[in-house]
Amino acid sequence: MRYKRDEGFRFSFGTPIPVFFTIDDMNNGSIAGTSKGEAKLIDLSPNGMKLSLPLDIAISNQKDVKITAKFKLSQFEHCIQGKVMWKKNTFNSIFYGIHFSMDEQEQEELIRDLKEYAKNQYNKNNSLY
Repeated sequence: MRYKRDEGFRFSFGTPIPVFFTIDDMNNGSIAGTSKGEAKLIDLSPNGMKLSLPLDIAISNQKDVKITAKFKLSQFEHCIQGKVMWKKNTFNSIFYGIHFSMDEQEQEELIRDLKEYAKNQYNKNNSLY
């Protein structure tokens, strides 16, 4: 079953943003608190993200996997918890769709920082120098 997104926008990064993540809980407590791993942030919305990982997380029910992702866009380092909603294998990586568990204030802070990031990228790409 495909996961349907109902957010107003989704920002795709031309160059993926580095992310550090941990698996907080998997398969109802069978695994909890893994060491930090590296991933790439492919796209982002106020409600979730698409991550690319070099490893395959063996999961029986994706929605039972809870992660924490840390990344920096422009001003703030974000530390966001979420659940894996879907997984897709490709030739050279594995993509995971993460749905955030955050309140409205955290969403607004993320949106402000994402707008600042997009503005900085636009200015950098359209400078005369």
